[in-house]
Amino acid sequence: KHYVKERKSQTPIEALRALASMQKRPLPVLTSVASKQSPIMLMAQIRVDNGDTAGIETLAKNLADAGADALALFTDHGLEPHGLDDLVALTRAVNIPIISQDVFIDEYQIVEVRAAGASGLVLRASTMDKELLRTLVSSTQRNRMTAIVEVNNFDEVAYAQSLSPYVIAISRMDAWTGASSNIPASELRAAISGDTRVILAESLGTLEDVQAAADLQVHAVIVQPELLLSSAHK
Repeated sequence: KHYVKERKSQTPIEALRALASMQKRPLPVLTSVASKQSPIMLMAQIRVDNGDTAGIETLAKNLADAGADALALFTDHGLEPHGLDDLVALTRAVNIPIISQDVFIDEYQIVEVRAAGASGLVLRASTMDKELLRTLVSSTQRNRMTAIVEVNNFDEVAYAQSLSPYVIAISRMDAWTGASSNIPASELRAAISGDTRVILAESLGTLEDVQAAADLQVHAVIVQPELLLSSAHK
């Protein structure tokens, strides 16, 4: 909260909104029809903590060439100032949706990632109260981005669906406490109804993990870069 307050004092939200208005329309997330070769869409996760802009641009291009449908950016230290720079670098490097997976606690940050060119972002239900989650989902949608609400229990699933997000992410861990969920992913998947798209929140590292996710009838998975790059060379 202190860090966000500091950024607000440096750049007023009105200035960010002006920058956001100059961005091209966000790319749609999870609207394409999966092919027979790839029954679910693949989001490659990029994790950085050193601000290596040139390195992530190269990685992003390689992942896009390898068939990634989208990229998910996660900085190991969510409040590092280079996080937005990394986001800008990715949105300029490739023409596929970029999803921000960092920590969100304020509407100001929603406008920040929109100004950086993101197409969507992840909002973790376990890290905020229901009122804040509703506010941030609404703000994300107003900024034409895709709100991905991460859930790990039935109460979070029910409340998330009441907000009508386009995508819900199933997590096996409470993002606030780090505790593992004792609810099978299959049961959480079965609780998500309607036209809501579903993804797995964890980053998968093997083809067996991806197949297990496909068996859950999710629409997309997040995979580690090495899996996609190694598969592309086979």
